Amino acid sequence: MHLLILSLFASLSQAHDVPGEEHGPPNSHAHTQKIFVLGNEHSSSILDLIPTVSTLEGDNLVKRRSTSLGETLKNEVGVTATGYGPTASRPVIRGLEGDRIRILQNGIGVLDASGASQDHAVPLDPISAESIEIVRGPINLLYGSSAVGGVVNVTNMRIHEEYNEGFTGIADLQGSTVNLVKSVAAKVDYGVGEHWMFHVDGSFNKTENLKVPGYVHSRALRISTPQTPEPWNKVPNSASEINSTAVGATYVLPKGHLGISASTFNNHYGVVAEESVKVEMEQQRFDIAGEWRDFTFLKAMRLKTALSIYKHQEIEDGAPGTTFKNNGNETRLEFVQKDWENLKGLVGLQFNTFKFSALGDEAFLPKTDNLSSAIFAFEELDFSPLKWNFGARAELSQVKPEADSKFTLTKEESFNTGSVSTGWLYNFTQKFSSTLNLSYNERAPNYQELFSGGAHVATFTFQQGDPNLQKEKSIAAEVSLRHQSDFFTGSVNVFGQRYHDFIALSPTGTIDDTDGSGTAGDSVEDLPIYNYLAQAAMIYGAEMDLHFSLTQETLPGKFSLQVKGDYLRGKNPDTGFNLPRMSPPRASVGLIHKWEKLTSDVEVQQIFQQTKVAINESTTDGYVQTNLGANYKFLEGKQQWAIFARVNNAFNVNGRNHVSFLKDYTQVGGRNFTLGVRAYF
Repeated sequence: MHLLILSLFASLSQAHDVPGEEHGPPNSHAHTQKIFVLGNEHSSSILDLIPTVSTLEGDNLVKRRSTSLGETLKNEVGVTATGYGPTASRPVIRGLEGDRIRILQNGIGVLDASGASQDHAVPLDPISAESIEIVRGPINLLYGSSAVGGVVNVTNMRIHEEYNEGFTGIADLQGSTVNLVKSVAAKVDYGVGEHWMFHVDGSFNKTENLKVPGYVHSRALRISTPQTPEPWNKVPNSASEINSTAVGATYVLPKGHLGISASTFNNHYGVVAEESVKVEMEQQRFDIAGEWRDFTFLKAMRLKTALSIYKHQEIEDGAPGTTFKNNGNETRLEFVQKDWENLKGLVGLQFNTFKFSALGDEAFLPKTDNLSSAIFAFEELDFSPLKWNFGARAELSQVKPEADSKFTLTKEESFNTGSVSTGWLYNFTQKFSSTLNLSYNERAPNYQELFSGGAHVATFTFQQGDPNLQKEKSIAAEVSLRHQSDFFTGSVNVFGQRYHDFIALSPTGTIDDTDGSGTAGDSVEDLPIYNYLAQAAMIYGAEMDLHFSLTQETLPGKFSLQVKGDYLRGKNPDTGFNLPRMSPPRASVGLIHKWEKLTSDVEVQQIFQQTKVAINESTTDGYVQTNLGANYKFLEGKQQWAIFARVNNAFNVNGRNHVSFLKDYTQVGGRNFTLGVRAYF
C-alpha cells in the first residue's frame, strides 16, 4: 500500500506572485491574476485548489531558467534533477523519475525517449517557454498511469485560445560564464482579420564545457579508477548546442478555436560518462488543438493531437553508434460538462502509439511497438466551505518486441491498469484551508524495464530488464495546510506513498565483462550491472514553502522573506533497506527587495548530507549554495525592457547531486555570472 500526499500549492515561491513583484507588461500574456492547472484557469487563490501546484512564469521563470528542464526546476520545492550534465537533465519529483513523471507540451506528451532513458535530453528549450507548471495529486490520473509521480506542463502559446489584434512579442538575449552560455530567443504573435492568430518563435543556445571547483571526479572514483591526468575545473564533454524553430496558425471564433503548429528541435551535446561520445538529437513535431464551447449539455469539447518524429544518435569518436528512434502520436479528446448546481467535471479519451527502436552494435533495447488507450473522468463538488473531487482512469497498455540477432523475445506483453483518486478541501477561514488527497494507482512496466539487455554507456551501467515484471500498484496520501493573506502566504505538505512491486533500477554490486576480455572489472570499459527489480517500497516526506511580507519604514521599497524546505525518505518496508538515489533534505532562505523598477534577491540554500543510502550506494556530502540577482525594468514608448543579472553558487562551493547516476563523474556547476536583456513589444 502506498501513502502519498499531496498538498498545497507551493504558492508564491517562484510559483506565484511575491507581493510587489511584476511579471511583465500587459501584452506579454503573463498570467498574473489566475492560477492555471494544466492549462485550465482556476481561482486566483491557492486556498481553493485541491491538487498541489507550482507555476514558474514571467520574472521567476527567467530567474530559474537554465539549459534543460531539469536544471530549470531543480530548486522548486519537492523537485530535483537527474543531472546527466547541464543539457540532459530531467525533473525528479518527490523521489520519482523517469516513466513516473509525465512531461507535457501544451497539455500533451513530449513524445521523446527521455522517460525511459534518462540520459536522453527532453526536447524542450526553457528559454522559449511561456510558463512551466508542476502538478501533483489526483488530477494527474487524467494524463496517464505514468503520471503517478507528477506532471510537468510546458506552455508556449503556439496555438492560441483567444484573439488579440496586431503584433506582440518578446526578444531575449542572455550569456553566462560557468559554461560560456550564449543564448538568444524571440517570439512574435500576430492577430489579423478578427479571427486569425499567427505565431513564430525560435531559439539558439550554445554552451562550452561546464566549469566546476576542483576535481571533476569524486575522491572514491579517483581511487578506484584513476585517470592521468585527472579532469580538473571543467567537466569533459559537457558542451552543447541547441536550436529550435516553430510556427503556428489558429482560427479563433467566439465559441472556440482550431489551430495547428509545426516545430523542430535539435540538441547536440556531449555524454559526460563517455568523453568520446556525443549525441545528436532531433525532433519534428506537429500539433493540432481545438475547442468548441457551450453546446448541448457540454461546456466544451477539446481535441489535442501531436505527431512526433524523434531520433537520438550517439556518435563515438566521430563515427555513428547506437541510434534511437521514437515515432508516434498522442491524441486526447475531452468532454467538459456544463456545471450542474455544485457539480462540475469532465470525461475523456486518450490514445498513445509509438514505435521505438535502438539500432547499432551497442543497442541495449530491442525494437518495440507500443500502444495504450484510456478512458478517464474527473468530477468536483463544491459545498463551500467544503470541496470534494473524485477521479478514475482505466488504461490498456501493450508492448510487443521484435526479435533480431541480439534480442530473441517476441511475446507481446499486455497490461490492464486502473487508478482512482479522491480529494477534500476545507476552508476554515477566508485565509486558512486544508486538503486531504488519497489515490490508488497502477502503472504498467515500460519497454526498457521489460526488455533491457546490455551496456548503456551514457549512464555508465549494464542494464538488465525482466519480461516477467507485473504492474506497479500503489496507495498515496497527502495532507496540506495553507494560508494566504497580505502579509503571509505559504503551505506545509506531508505525503506518503506505499508501493507493491515498485520497479527500480538497482545496483547488484557485480561488474560485467563489457569489453569482452574474459575478466570482469579489468578495465574502465567494464560496467556495473544494474537490474530492474520489483520490490516493496515506501516513499514519504514533507515540504514547506512560506512567504512573508516584511514591514519596515526606514529603507525604501518593500521586502519579503521566503523560507523553503523539503525532506524525503525512501525504503523497502519489508527489509528496511533504503531506496537508491533519494534526494537529501534541503532548506533555503531568500530575501527579496522591490523598489520602483528594481527587484533584487539573495538566496542561501543548504543541501544536507545524504547518509540514508541503498546497498552498494555511496553517501553524498552536504553543501551550501548562495545565489543573488537583480532585475531592472524600464519603459520606452509602448515597449518594455528588462535587464537582469544573477550570480549562482557565488562562493564556488563543491557539490554533487545524489539523485544522479553520474554523481561521481561530475559536480554541480561552479560560480556562474549571468547577464541578459529581455524586450517586450
